[in-house]
Amino acid sequence: MSRFQSLIIVAAAYIATFIFGAFLTLYLPEGNSLSKLFLIDIFLTLFIFMFSFRFGNASMYDPYWSVIPAYMIVYWWYSTMAIPNYLAWIVTAFLVLIWSIRLTHNWVRGWQGMQHQDWRYLKLQDTTGKWYIMVNFLGIHLFPTLLVWVASVPLAYIFTSNEPFTLLNWFGVLLASAGVLLEYVSDNQLQRFKQTAESKEVLSTGIWSIIRHPNYLGEILFWWGLYMMSINTFTPWYISSGAIGVSLLFVFISIPMMDKHLLQKRSGYAGYMLKVGALLPRVNSSN
Repeated sequence: MSRFQSLIIVAAAYIATFIFGAFLTLYLPEGNSLSKLFLIDIFLTLFIFMFSFRFGNASMYDPYWSVIPAYMIVYWWYSTMAIPNYLAWIVTAFLVLIWSIRLTHNWVRGWQGMQHQDWRYLKLQDTTGKWYIMVNFLGIHLFPTLLVWVASVPLAYIFTSNEPFTLLNWFGVLLASAGVLLEYVSDNQLQRFKQTAESKEVLSTGIWSIIRHPNYLGEILFWWGLYMMSINTFTPWYISSGAIGVSLLFVFISIPMMDKHLLQKRSGYAGYMLKVGALLPRVNSSN
């Protein structure tokens, strides 16, 4: 199967998924809008899992992380009973859609087709053997869905409030925008590097000369920005748990896994790690 054919299948799967999501939004019994969205999110994850299982490629789920918040924007705009707060809603929708399009596009240009899976999934498949189907669903599909759902709960507080944005909310907009821009620049630098570099080289120019994982930092900034955009009179403190969860995921799982992987692949990576901090510039890195 060619890469083009593979992408057509993925596109068709997600179009079908969101048609299913629209059906559920319209015809599931009315009730608590947040609980209803949670149930829809689980159903859509199961729907995508059927496709990834059918084609034997767990990476078909990868775009779900970036496209489901765009669906949530539509859901909240449709479901909210609040008096429209168009400035806050439009700014939020625009920012989430830009983030979604950019991140999805970055996945599309890096995915080589049905024969290509994320190296982490292949490693899990090798280590878990007959239990992989359970690990695939619970770890690769369901866990990220739950994490993104919790991190997206701030959208509920933005779209059910008619309070204008405060200075703190606008700071959240700047923080999320900075995250998107950082991801855009760092991923483009990484893409150009992959096209021209030797297999053993280490990317240590541009933003990557200052921060070892700028794309992960951008993702963390985006979710914290979204949380800060939601802070108003009615926002409980524990809504920050989504942004905290995303941060912990990258700090304690994604970054250590990626560092270990690159240490094995690239001979100069150990020296690079000593000089460049993971998420923040390292003081006295020349020493």
